Amino acid sequence: MANVGLIFGGRSVEHQVSVSSARTIAGALEAAGHQVVPLGIAPDGCWVDPALATRALAGDLDSLPSVGGPIAPTLRRLLQVEVDVLFPIVHGTWGEDGTLQGLCEMIDVPYVGTGVLSSAAAMDKAVAKQLLEAAGLPVVGYELIDRRSFTHSPEECLRRLERFEPPVFVKPSVGGSSVGITKVPHREGLRASIENALRFDDRVIVEHNITGRELECAVLGYQQLEASAIGEIVAGKEFYDYADKYLEEGAELIAPAELDAATTERLQAIAVEAFAALGGWGMARVDFLLESADRIYINEINTLPGFTSISMYPRLWEISGLSNAQLVDRLVDIAMRRHRDRQRLDRGIKDWIAELTADRS
Repeated sequence: MANVGLIFGGRSVEHQVSVSSARTIAGALEAAGHQVVPLGIAPDGCWVDPALATRALAGDLDSLPSVGGPIAPTLRRLLQVEVDVLFPIVHGTWGEDGTLQGLCEMIDVPYVGTGVLSSAAAMDKAVAKQLLEAAGLPVVGYELIDRRSFTHSPEECLRRLERFEPPVFVKPSVGGSSVGITKVPHREGLRASIENALRFDDRVIVEHNITGRELECAVLGYQQLEASAIGEIVAGKEFYDYADKYLEEGAELIAPAELDAATTERLQAIAVEAFAALGGWGMARVDFLLESADRIYINEINTLPGFTSISMYPRLWEISGLSNAQLVDRLVDIAMRRHRDRQRLDRGIKDWIAELTADRS
């Protein structure tokens, strides 16, 4: 069994969700026979004292306190720890956007979850849509508006949106937990909604409104990806926004969703294809909008999904026959296999250079 460094907390608005996810994962890792090494990141980005991280995992703290001062010196908490594999469960920016994955790559330690490129691509809605479209997969119709264009000519940007019949959704291209997302019922509200979304990112997605069911599928694997049963979100409000996710209790999670076998199989196949199109491995939750049996749209791909006691990702695998302990054990195994393959590829490149140099001498 492995010593697993469990990285949680972080700088995003999903800090507390990450702490809650980490508690579930810690229990599952211990049930699988692994040793958990807590590695907490405070809301200000500093890596905290191990005692504080341990208290948060034990349930004594709902969130980690800010440390204050520069972040860089606190990295010693990570750099000096002796672990076999890292398990990042830092949701949102500075966690699942490729930045933390890049740090793990730089220090050459196996880590759970997909890599830098697929993490960054999934986090950016515009990039994800472009990759999915290139793979021939169904996405919701959209327009991309950047800050420079909107500042230079907001009227021209608004003219591009005339092809959409209201209502539309306005979203920051990069972000999580529905932060900055608004449903705009009339054209008159578009400009203000775009300005609001530009508070959170330099690029904004404006999407056609799809009236249908919100469905989710969990994906797991490395060289061969597998799809779980399908779950359904029934929003407590007009759409599944930040308040509905974290501040209120109106949303209903249904697992498994009531679907016919053909629709279920199609959703599972698209989920696997979508994650593969982003070059993913490890885990992901693929979210869909189902307008009708023949109109399925990929809404987004989440590469570090929630792992709380009520989160859909572990719940879907549980009803698919995989306990939390088995699930995290699989993820740790995938991380270590991927790291060995990455080292093998690196050695192959260096061996090729050595052979090339030898041939010329």
